[in-house]
Amino acid sequence: MRDVAKNFLRALGITFFIGIFISSEFRDALGNLLAPFFDPLYNDIGVLYTIIVLSAITAGYSTVIQKLTVDYKKLKEIQQKVMEFQKEYNDAVKKNNKEKLKRLEKEREEVMRLQSQLMSMQFDPMFYTVIVTIPIFMWMYRISTFNPIVNVPFAGEIHVGQFYLIFPWWVWWYMFNSIAIGQIVRKVLKVGV
Repeated sequence: MRDVAKNFLRALGITFFIGIFISSEFRDALGNLLAPFFDPLYNDIGVLYTIIVLSAITAGYSTVIQKLTVDYKKLKEIQQKVMEFQKEYNDAVKKNNKEKLKRLEKEREEVMRLQSQLMSMQFDPMFYTVIVTIPIFMWMYRISTFNPIVNVPFAGEIHVGQFYLIFPWWVWWYMFNSIAIGQIVRKVLKVGV
């Protein structure tokens, strides 16, 4: 049953990710889905602080998801085994030690399986997080079309949808806050330690 739920959530995450790229109606629907929850917050505190709140929410649930889905002890063990194999393999190649290379080739399949397991352990939390994050992003995108103006240090008044490099300002503001708050939440919950 757990695998069925896991696969369903992965498929849902992938569907959300692909859906936002191919359908503007899908993007709008996801943004409107959260409007009853976040529009009142936006109306009360404005876009700048709403994005900070959403960043904190994202940092919280993504950290909790990581804590619940990743076995960090096992992750570190696998990483260590893979690194030791790669170091030993590279050393055998440099020294052209054919005997050792033959022995390591037999171990290679096991190491590839471990690497696959490692990737799965790292990607699973991402699929679960995307299910919540994409609708939040689509709601923020929706809000940016309302032409909100914010007053920020070093730039004065700007439109939150104004592009800086390759992203609109609100994406940079969201990422900055999410990363900063996420680091604090990870320390408090001792995730990845």
